[in-house]
Amino acid sequence: MDDGLSESKVFDAVWGIVTRRLAERTSAAVDLVSDVLEGYGQLHRREQELVAGERVLNEDHQILPRVARATGLGLCLYLGNRRIASVSVLEAGDALETGGYADATIVETVLRRRETFRGEVQRGGRTHLIACRPLFASSSYDDHGPIGIIEAFQDQESLRETVATTLREHGGGEYQTTEDERQTRSEAVIHFIDDVARRLQLLALNGNIIAAQAGDHGRAFRVVCRELSSLADQSKDTVAEVRSLAREFGPAQRTQSSAPSLPDPRETPEPAPAEAPSDAAAETPEVAT
Repeated sequence: MDDGLSESKVFDAVWGIVTRRLAERTSAAVDLVSDVLEGYGQLHRREQELVAGERVLNEDHQILPRVARATGLGLCLYLGNRRIASVSVLEAGDALETGGYADATIVETVLRRRETFRGEVQRGGRTHLIACRPLFASSSYDDHGPIGIIEAFQDQESLRETVATTLREHGGGEYQTTEDERQTRSEAVIHFIDDVARRLQLLALNGNIIAAQAGDHGRAFRVVCRELSSLADQSKDTVAEVRSLAREFGPAQRTQSSAPSLPDPRETPEPAPAEAPSDAAAETPEVAT
């Protein structure tokens, strides 16, 4: 099997696991932001502002950045379908411009159907993995429609570039095709997933501290923190899953790469042409062909 093809198959398998865990992380992030905002008081609209209690959330530079750093995701708040705040971290891609509008698919699912959206959206020619949920001014979903949207996003191309950079750094610059080099690069991917688990665990810890400080208002927040902690444990299990996957591909590569060496003609002695009869010498090219 071609080394490049084998490495591509390993990366694709690992990438599938990463994206599944990423979908869980984006969903947990929007739930977390929702509970944090409700902790400040009832959400309501005041002219062109989204307000939690007495805190104006337009151009927020405190709540969203903290959650973004803890989760490694980009976050947006919308008033109706208009974006009023957006922050991001390097590995999640660029923050979106405030004043822009939510994608049509998100508006249809979240604002009109009042459902949570999870999926991929194309923005500027790049694929974003997104989770969104509606924001309500009332606890009764039937009486009032959503007044806004919470969004967590991850630019998949940026994530791929981050993983590729990590692989190059751990692989010594240029990609190599030796077994040891491939193993080193696989360990780099595993390290990346393990880092996601540590971030989730840290987020759950910080959330529990905030919930304890909030007293009775932090009860719902503690439930979310338990879910984040559970998600962190699942991410740790993913590391073991990826290690097992790498071991399965490893022996297959060794078996397939060693197979061509068995009938290697260079190791088979060739008959001496001087001793061969003339008619046999004429048949020799046909055998080689």
